[in-house]
Amino acid sequence: MSKFTDFIDSIKDQAEILAKDELKNLVATAKKDTSDFVRLQAENLERWTVMLAEEDLTPEGFKKLVRKMEVLSQLENIRLQTAARASAQRLAEGITDLVVNQLFKLI
Repeated sequence: MSKFTDFIDSIKDQAEILAKDELKNLVATAKKDTSDFVRLQAENLERWTVMLAEEDLTPEGFKKLVRKMEVLSQLENIRLQTAARASAQRLAEGITDLVVNQLFKLI
């Protein structure tokens, strides 16, 4: 097992077993994601958790890093939404130009 998994498994509260499993699955899945951003954040979270377990990082430092990751993730989400909106707009404009303006002339 990895140090990350060992540390997460060491959490004893039975009420948090589901959350522990979900966290391990989240990181494992994110590390395989096609997005470089998502993979990097998963690697960071795993590294920071190991540092926390080895006491190379304080709980407060860990919390600060995770909060910063949360903000970066929100900004990335906004960037992707903006990019998707721009792509949809280009598609709509292309349809208007090619189909409505050009193809309709031929029909």
